[in-house]
Amino acid sequence: MMSASKKLNIVLDIGKTNVKLTFVNSLTNQTVHSFRTKQKNVTRLGIRILDSNLIYEWAYKQIELIGKKYVLDKFVCTAHGTSIALIGHDNQELLACTDYEYKFDKFVDKYKEIAPKFSESFTPFLENGLNIGQQLFYLYKKNPKLIRNTKYILSYPQYIVWKLSGIFSSEISYLGCHTHLWDFRKNKLSSFVKKLKLENKFPPMKKAWEVIGQKKIANSNLQIANGVHDSNASYLYFKNSDIRNFTLVTTGTWYIIFNQKASLTHLNPNLDMLANIDVFGKPVPTIRFMGGREYDYLIKKFKITINTKALKNFDYNDYLIYPSYASGGAFANKKININLFKKLNRGQIYYLICLYIAFVINFCLNTIKSSNTIILDGPITKNITIMKILSSLREKQLVLKNKKEIGTTLGATNLFNINKKNKLQTITISKYQNKSLKSLYQLWEKNLYRKELFSHSK
Repeated sequence: MMSASKKLNIVLDIGKTNVKLTFVNSLTNQTVHSFRTKQKNVTRLGIRILDSNLIYEWAYKQIELIGKKYVLDKFVCTAHGTSIALIGHDNQELLACTDYEYKFDKFVDKYKEIAPKFSESFTPFLENGLNIGQQLFYLYKKNPKLIRNTKYILSYPQYIVWKLSGIFSSEISYLGCHTHLWDFRKNKLSSFVKKLKLENKFPPMKKAWEVIGQKKIANSNLQIANGVHDSNASYLYFKNSDIRNFTLVTTGTWYIIFNQKASLTHLNPNLDMLANIDVFGKPVPTIRFMGGREYDYLIKKFKITINTKALKNFDYNDYLIYPSYASGGAFANKKININLFKKLNRGQIYYLICLYIAFVINFCLNTIKSSNTIILDGPITKNITIMKILSSLREKQLVLKNKKEIGTTLGATNLFNINKKNKLQTITISKYQNKSLKSLYQLWEKNLYRKELFSHSK
């Protein structure tokens, strides 16, 4: 018989680019095994989608292998937003899962006529497929038979859960994440869902932590939790912590900023501000931009290596980088002209990139009225230059990073014990003794308006 010390919980963390499968000790949450892969695209029914079945098969194979050595206790899936699967009346996969970067906005003008108002959904109109409502409207117009043949619309985590357990479910943090599917005022599916007669195509709502099924794997009876939207998993870890009043900056492909103390009335849809909804059903004011994607783009464009040190020994006022280099966020997408920086060395350019990312975060913090403690999480916690610039700009606020990067995987482990309170071990980010940073930021912000860099008119 296997010992209790070998009992493992499993988190499948599906990011837009990277996928991680982590096996953690069920008592300590310490990682025992971890596997990684990447999402891939395929074409189905004439549209580019994510090959989500491939991700499931990859994960299941690893789970079976580890299940031969350990007792497997609980499983949860966390996934990036706005990706759905359509399941047919004979429980067959019709489409799994949609890719929000596909051009779903072909019928955007017609869609805007029936989409819910911002005051109902607290969701801006986003490009491509970043609103699930827009994806469904596109499919409704292009392939009405597909919608008719759909029994259930599943969010990505609940698709994985269905594959494992055979049980259909929905979950609030996913359905409420800039989808146009949720009415925040009435706490139910939106008017858009009703207009398209889709109400019965969403399975029953279950709590993110609720065990909705099980799977026999070797000698284990794997308990399968319902699952959660990825940035909400990170937020949950901090919400269930000893810091009660905070603004959370979660980083990955997206930089998502949650300020639990902001008012919903402060949200401006033109600046990619929206209300998320946590696993308990409470709205959380949010602003975001694709910071990880932008950072990677700039690093690659300027051929910055991991050994490059940020150098600020130059007059950088004339070389400030202005947004934006990815879709989403408050600013219009463009390409950078590297010739403007040919007089600078890589260390100087790297400092400009760090300055740029910190400035955009600072803009977002100002916009969402952040005045409480700021907690940084995710890959940004490895970049001391960005963190110190940001801390220096937030003169009156405490800026912390957790000693241990939380991310979505550790956040999702809270779903194994929803009442667990987390003791955060944080490091205070020091501030540069550089009074010119604030005036430099003010110049940069002023130029955002002068250069008309916003994706929508304010």
